[in-house]
Amino acid sequence: MASGITARMECWSVNPSLLILLTGLLHTVTAVEIKLDMAPDAVDDTFSECRDKMMQNVTAPGGLLQEELEASKDFKELWSRHGGTCQKQIYGGQAHHLAALQAYGNSREQFRQKFNGLVQTKGSNSTTYINEFPFKSLHFLLTDALRLLNPGKTCSTVYFGTKKQYTAENGTEVRFGRFIGASIHKSYETEQIVTEEEGTLFKIMSCSVVNVENYTCNSEEIERLISPTEVFRVQNIEADSTEDVDYKIITLTHSRFLSNHDCYLFPRPAGGSSSPLLSSMVLALMASFLSLYYCTITQ
Repeated sequence: MASGITARMECWSVNPSLLILLTGLLHTVTAVEIKLDMAPDAVDDTFSECRDKMMQNVTAPGGLLQEELEASKDFKELWSRHGGTCQKQIYGGQAHHLAALQAYGNSREQFRQKFNGLVQTKGSNSTTYINEFPFKSLHFLLTDALRLLNPGKTCSTVYFGTKKQYTAENGTEVRFGRFIGASIHKSYETEQIVTEEEGTLFKIMSCSVVNVENYTCNSEEIERLISPTEVFRVQNIEADSTEDVDYKIITLTHSRFLSNHDCYLFPRPAGGSSSPLLSSMVLALMASFLSLYYCTITQ
């Protein structure tokens, strides 16, 4: 009996050390910093050359939106619950634009993380976009809605707090490459960091940001929304603390907009891409003849 008690005590004497070790390892994992870059693999299509065609493809009966709703239980449930519940209008837009904003503005964090994780990584090429990005319709409708509501002419300062720890280089251009939910209230976004006891607070001068609450009937989760295509310049990085929680403040200012691809869903004919090359060849050939003619005249 005594040996059993001793063995049990020995086991308990080891467990606290293991817990301390595991806690340290977990803290090390969560403390990994993410360096801001230009998000080169982001789905950043602005649909400038195929907007009407994409709209038809998305909203037609049995079209892309319907296909993607049927393929995703979470997306279908979100759209059914929030997509058609608001009767407001977006100038120049359709009911689908408002439905997308309304649905996204009331989506759960888990859905937004999944959606934005794909937005940030599935735009490297047309094959990846077509085969591996299952939210083309939602991405298009959100992108187009933001364009209609703020075509880059209205800029304002907002805040974005995250439990993730970011790093960046002063003076460099960066972008998130995904939709960013932000707020005009610094205290609210700072509270997100205090709750998690770590993170980064972004102070952002954005020229794509849209007040989702103004254009929807209700938006429980999203106050302001920033486009994945917006590029920022890192203006300042500083350390701060609140309630004994240390965090970093990164100040970003609007630089420009960037779309690395356009209309992946509608690839241009092979012959179309050869026209610029052919024109260049013709111009080069003409230049050679003119040069030869000039040399002949001057000899």
